[in-house]
Amino acid sequence: MSTINDNLERIHKRVDPRRRLSITKEEVNARFSGDLKIVSFGRVSEQISYPSVREAFKTDPQIKDAIKKLLSQLYDTLKCKDAHFEKGVDEEVCQAILKYPKIIIEKDFQPPNNDWVDAFIEEGKINLPFPKICVIAGYLHDASALNDSYVNRFSFYTVSQDYNGILISAFLCANQNSPLHVASIRLEVSADKNNQVLGIHPVIPQSQAGWMDDEMIYVISDSVLRAIYMMTYHTGEAYISVPTLRDIEVNQKKLRKNKAPLIEFRLISITGKEQPKTPSTTHETHASPRQHWRRGHWRSYKSGKRAWVEPMLVGDEANGKIIKDYAVGNYREKRYDWASQTK
Repeated sequence: MSTINDNLERIHKRVDPRRRLSITKEEVNARFSGDLKIVSFGRVSEQISYPSVREAFKTDPQIKDAIKKLLSQLYDTLKCKDAHFEKGVDEEVCQAILKYPKIIIEKDFQPPNNDWVDAFIEEGKINLPFPKICVIAGYLHDASALNDSYVNRFSFYTVSQDYNGILISAFLCANQNSPLHVASIRLEVSADKNNQVLGIHPVIPQSQAGWMDDEMIYVISDSVLRAIYMMTYHTGEAYISVPTLRDIEVNQKKLRKNKAPLIEFRLISITGKEQPKTPSTTHETHASPRQHWRRGHWRSYKSGKRAWVEPMLVGDEANGKIIKDYAVGNYREKRYDWASQTK
């Protein structure tokens, strides 16, 4: 395990000094106007809620349709550059939507270790299980009479690996007919003002000061980090989608034509040792597997040491591609009107 001084030295060497110039929490809150809200979807007006995000996607066709519609709208809006965002973010988001896994994180799910954030701090970096991921998070909005563990609103973020940190793209909107805003939150392990204590600190572009307050930044960052931790440090069950070759081809065509993509989830176990079996388009027993990403994760040894296993693109593209979608939780069984999606 690295000491704090070792990590401080590594961080000072690798982080571009300009990246460490971020606005403070006080400045974030002082400049926050409250106009922008996180784009989300649900059936709050119908007073419909769900015991989990997974249950919503499993049982309610309207929720499944809503995420498909949102992905299609985001893809089209950013391809047309009809939004406010940092340079290059539009392509990052579109690539994540089209080619990389989508991970559901449950509202009430917490990693088994209370000090789970320390795992990132000890390593001095945050590694994604894939070069890019999408995160779908559930919340309870304006429903005080409901069980607090329920959810009725769902939001969507994309995450890219950015050196030894991550770059989160969150989607915000003010009111009807207002443009989409893509907020950038960079999370990295860095030292405090006195260069003594390591922690995970958000870096917000100066140009986006006032878009979010610290509570919004925390909610988004917490959801993303919990999903990453469970995908890279721990074993557990996950709700996974393995599209067929035909699904992938159809999705690419649908998104390019501003139509809803195909998304299906199935429950599997993530162990880091075996790859899930996937449906084959042929009956050959020795054919090369279809091209897919093998999940990156931390491997623990009996000595207590850990080693990072890099995500790897494997298989034969000629036999098709597989895009896997996950959900993380405690599961028992084996110019659009963006403002309408913020209410």
